[in-house]
Amino acid sequence: MARWKLLTCMYLNTADGTEWEYREVDGATGREVRKRRRVPRYLDINDPGDWTNRFGDVGISRGGSSPDGQGEIIVCWEGRGKPSDVVFLGDPTPDMSPVDDEAKEISASFADRWRYKPDTDDGSYTQSQISRIAAQAQDRVDKVEVEGLAELVAAIGTLVERTAPGYRLKA
Repeated sequence: MARWKLLTCMYLNTADGTEWEYREVDGATGREVRKRRRVPRYLDINDPGDWTNRFGDVGISRGGSSPDGQGEIIVCWEGRGKPSDVVFLGDPTPDMSPVDDEAKEISASFADRWRYKPDTDDGSYTQSQISRIAAQAQDRVDKVEVEGLAELVAAIGTLVERTAPGYRLKA
């Protein structure tokens, strides 16, 4: 088995085929047009409706869950878990805690990939990746030089001065 416990809320591509559907009526033909896209499923570790394992008294009612109930979300790869587990597609993340030995081995194989973790507000892997990508993008922006930009800015400044109220052409 290869099973992981989710440590944070996250979006995962799941085998259940979660889809988003967009509908509109074509103005020319009057026919309904539908577009469907597969989207990741949001799994909330605080939502009893998403829990795959429940501990204690968990009563789901209009008022929410019982304060005594607790639960967890266990995810696995296709054919490597229990029927109650959420089957996900792709690689595990550092925000998943291995539950069994096979999952520990798989997670260990990703250790180099997960190594980069700058100090972030919430300390999550996802936020660290966003910060890393933003830093790389900023480095690229800082290196961009546009030829002739300084001359263009100077010309615009001169134009603004000449079109300002009270400016007179010198004879």
